[in-house]
Amino acid sequence: MTDARKKKVQMGSLQLGRRTGVDARAMASGEGDGPASFLSFEEAGLIEFATDLDMHEKFLARLTVSSLNLLRTIAKEEKCTIEELNAGRVTDWFSKDVARRNEDPKSAVLKWDQ
Repeated sequence: MTDARKKKVQMGSLQLGRRTGVDARAMASGEGDGPASFLSFEEAGLIEFATDLDMHEKFLARLTVSSLNLLRTIAKEEKCTIEELNAGRVTDWFSKDVARRNEDPKSAVLKWDQ
């Protein structure tokens, strides 16, 4: 890979982090001082390196992988499998997370930049 290509990929990851307010220490594990991300730098890099995907397909791939990772979190908290999740259970989980955020912003899974 050329140096220019490496720099572009690195910049893409950094820009992704800036857009989402991601703290690298919190990446995927939910640990650290910043908000957790549902798309790791490694996952974003794999998608970025997929040369057969155009920018729209890469966006959709990032969205799909991050959604899958969030569904894993929801299923774990709801004590069920991903296959058992449905629109109602996901909506209920979001309501619970909003209630947690209102009570203690640090206890919520989803943290929005203020």
